[in-house]
Amino acid sequence: MPMNFSQKIASMDLYRPASEDFPVRLDANESCFSLPESIQPEIAAAVSGVLFNRYPDPTAGEVCRLMGEYCGIPGDRFVPGNGSDELIGVILSMLPRGSRVAVCLPDFDMYRVYASICECQVVSCPRVGGLPDVEALARLGRDSDLVILSNPCNPTGQGLEREKVLSLVERLSCLCVIDEAYMDFWNQSVADSIDRYPNLIVLKTCSKNIGLAGIRLGFAIANQELAAILMSVKSPYNVNSVTQAIGSVILRKPEFLRKNTERILQAKAYLTAGLSRWASQREDCSFVDTVVNFVILQTPRAREWHRHLKKHGIAVRLCPDALRITAGLEAETDALVQALKDIKKEEIDV
Repeated sequence: MPMNFSQKIASMDLYRPASEDFPVRLDANESCFSLPESIQPEIAAAVSGVLFNRYPDPTAGEVCRLMGEYCGIPGDRFVPGNGSDELIGVILSMLPRGSRVAVCLPDFDMYRVYASICECQVVSCPRVGGLPDVEALARLGRDSDLVILSNPCNPTGQGLEREKVLSLVERLSCLCVIDEAYMDFWNQSVADSIDRYPNLIVLKTCSKNIGLAGIRLGFAIANQELAAILMSVKSPYNVNSVTQAIGSVILRKPEFLRKNTERILQAKAYLTAGLSRWASQREDCSFVDTVVNFVILQTPRAREWHRHLKKHGIAVRLCPDALRITAGLEAETDALVQALKDIKKEEIDV
């Protein structure tokens, strides 16, 4: 490790997204649909109007206003980020060194990574059936400085009902961050409750149902006072002008966003039908449905099957004793199921 970087970095188990290129990508939970060609000229016109020699709007006011309209929440409650990941880091960086951060595992790995970088102590309790143990998390939260939770959960795909999430927030005095990256596939958001709970921050992203993973645009939503604090501590020009221009074009099209979400859910239904039918014929795996745009295939042979699929040009996410598989185009799902059918019930040569 060069120079004076502390041992915390050298010893950390860092998050490493997949960098290999595969013909079929079902591993990152992105939208499987490209933006339609009919929107491309509008995007090109918006980008051509960008003043590249000037810094971007530090508040990203237009995209915040439009995201607010999409969510039914005033735009001044939104804080823009270079993806919601950046905002996780910003929130954790506000905590004093040594603060306790409570999580319910398994959950999004970047909570642990950012907490470690900020020299916070991560405390955890296990999930039960893919869902948070609310009582255990509440007990942890009473002695913690922050509770952070994805809902619906990445990687389990299960969701905690709105009333249970709010009951957790009500019982805690510490900051509660609810990451709703996948909530557009469900209907249990707590974002409309930010003004009722001064300790609540909700995270949103444009990378899933909106289909803009490539431009990196996310938001934190909080009451006016908390949003102002977050706005003051984030990097001043963190969302670039091209991202703001493209985001504004897409967020002005709520009907397109609704239809895109429906298309993704239809793709997920197609995946569910093919994969659950195949899994039901085997004794070495089980299919787990979810409330999001991916499903889970539980098997003790997960690592072996993951390698097998890669050899067939198909990327899925490897989890402990499970594969997380994103909804894709029908041809991609057909290729996945066919590759799985090649797996014999005995050990395969990988």
